[in-house]
Amino acid sequence: MKATIAKLMTTDKQARILYMDNTFMMRELIGERPIHPLCAEALAASFTLSSLVCGLLKDGQRLSIRIDTSVPSAYIHCDVDSEGNVRGYASDTFIKQKPVTIPELIGDKGVIRITKDIGMGAMYTSAVDMPHANITDDFSHFFLQSEQVETFFRYDYGTDKNGNVAFSRGMLFQLLPFAGNGLFEKWASRMDESREKFKAASLPMDPQTLKTLFPDADVMEFGTVRLFCGCSKDALIGLLFGLGMEELNQAIDKNQEIEIGCSTCGKTYVGLAE
Repeated sequence: MKATIAKLMTTDKQARILYMDNTFMMRELIGERPIHPLCAEALAASFTLSSLVCGLLKDGQRLSIRIDTSVPSAYIHCDVDSEGNVRGYASDTFIKQKPVTIPELIGDKGVIRITKDIGMGAMYTSAVDMPHANITDDFSHFFLQSEQVETFFRYDYGTDKNGNVAFSRGMLFQLLPFAGNGLFEKWASRMDESREKFKAASLPMDPQTLKTLFPDADVMEFGTVRLFCGCSKDALIGLLFGLGMEELNQAIDKNQEIEIGCSTCGKTYVGLAE
């Protein structure tokens, strides 16, 4: 599953914008396992914003992004690289949560941890608290605190009457060095005023539509992000031994199908016990 990421530059050449519609990708990721609607939204937001960061990476760079909530072992983990490969998953403890609001889900001790692989075995880790407890604003807070770069993220997410993902769209705005004063606040206000545009049922990823969404910016190029885990039925076959020999022998005798699930991406594999 792939999604397109648009890379734009403001017409005054003082800021970059990254925009992505990954609705179909989120339908696949969220649909793989049962999960509380607010937990699903938090996972989608974390995954989408992490995917946008792909557009900031240089060749060969990779990031591991982890959102720790106030509940021990309840976290979201995302891996992204400069080639556009992305994967994201939530821990079993996180999935079992049944929050009333996302701030309640994150709690007052949430932390974003990002580990950057800058090549040649060099790793750099930074951890920043989550004072907003809503993921989107906390991603912006992370970049300001850790990278000392004025950056803001926006995320729009909605579901249909059946609880399926109706739309999932993210945007990153970041000032370039020596940008003029007041530009950051100007764009943040402008994007907030036009949020309804990003909630349309259909938004084609083409230059004409993007010009409507970002009238004071030009499309520089398009990139691709792809959902990638690396799991396979052969790689997960060892999980069968966790069932116990008696249960396995019974399945073999009855010629039953056994389902194996990847705890990372949620994909399931089904096969006959042999």
